[in-house]
Amino acid sequence: MTRPSVLITGMGAVTPMGTGVDVLWEGLIAGRDAIRPITRFDTRDFRVKAAGVVPDASFEFPEDPRLAEYDPGIQFCACAIREAIESAGLARHDIVTSNTAMVLATNFGQAEAYQNVTQSALTDTQVDVEGLRQSLLEFAPAFFADLWGVKGPRAMLSLSCASGNAALAYATELLRTGRADLAVAGGFDLISAFAWSGLLALRTMTTKKIAPFDKNRSGTIFGEGAGIVILETEAHARARAAESAVELAGHHTNNNAFHLTAPDKDGAVTVQAMQLALEDAGLTSDEVDHVNSHGTATRYNDKTETAAIKTVLGNRAREIPVNSIKSMIGHLMGAASVVETIVAAKTVETGVVPPTINFETPDPECDLHYCTSGAEEHDVKCAISNSSGLGGCNSVVVLRRRS
Repeated sequence: MTRPSVLITGMGAVTPMGTGVDVLWEGLIAGRDAIRPITRFDTRDFRVKAAGVVPDASFEFPEDPRLAEYDPGIQFCACAIREAIESAGLARHDIVTSNTAMVLATNFGQAEAYQNVTQSALTDTQVDVEGLRQSLLEFAPAFFADLWGVKGPRAMLSLSCASGNAALAYATELLRTGRADLAVAGGFDLISAFAWSGLLALRTMTTKKIAPFDKNRSGTIFGEGAGIVILETEAHARARAAESAVELAGHHTNNNAFHLTAPDKDGAVTVQAMQLALEDAGLTSDEVDHVNSHGTATRYNDKTETAAIKTVLGNRAREIPVNSIKSMIGHLMGAASVVETIVAAKTVETGVVPPTINFETPDPECDLHYCTSGAEEHDVKCAISNSSGLGGCNSVVVLRRRS
């Protein structure tokens, strides 16, 4: 039985560059550094005081005015969903069916709402029942499914920083197996004092610039935002005359079972994830034109990912443009990989690869072509988007240009 092709027909994003995919893309192409001081909470007791923070914006929510009072992470996600639906040209009757799925992903979920509930418990203050409901991970997909009338499967995934791609992968399988023919899929996360405390405890953040693949890289900086992709079977898209330039052709998600925070130093499971994603897409390594890397700027991740790319791409590895947009917007946690896949899709559409900024000193162990001199033009017919996370999670997505 021939499985259906899965197309990307719409995309939405809220990132440290601002609101909208176009704003994100223009900022990345310009090589703009979107890391800025945290102002949402007092950082005097925190070692790192800057992050990939979504700039202040007056979000409007015609779908439901209550959203203005909800956790900011939910607001980011709402804006990204709306943009994705609008960019896909979907009408409400296209969504309100039993064949539409809602698949979201996150690390911290509604971090500010959770923080408020926890603070109430610690101070023996009565916990607000509605606040408790809104702090639960399952709140987001249930709320948004109800808000937009999604009647099909709904799910919330949390696979650390591989969460966003994992959501796209799960949604793709729902479409391939006939459980849905349209999916709203993506991830979101929010920086709060609670989240920042936990992230700093990992000891992976730098007080300097994020410098992926640079010899003197000293760590990542986390960020916040949301990324949403509309996925459709080719038949469903054709039936409503929807256009798509990019196919989500393949994916693979696995776990290296090595260490809670450190990557598997030989990168064998990362290699496996990339190879099996290509196999799932029916493509070979010779057909890969670009890798949007996980690229966290941590010592071991960059070295391990570089080695994995060399193993998978062989002699062509040094010819392929590789980039890390985390250098500009930070590590968006549960939103990171889906935002990076959105950017990889834009690269497939336009033939433009955004740069990796803050690179100054080459590292002999990181010796690929990382696009460190600005945006570059390449004929990209096939792109890989890599993601990895705590606990050994890996999720890789393969995108292919529609002929």
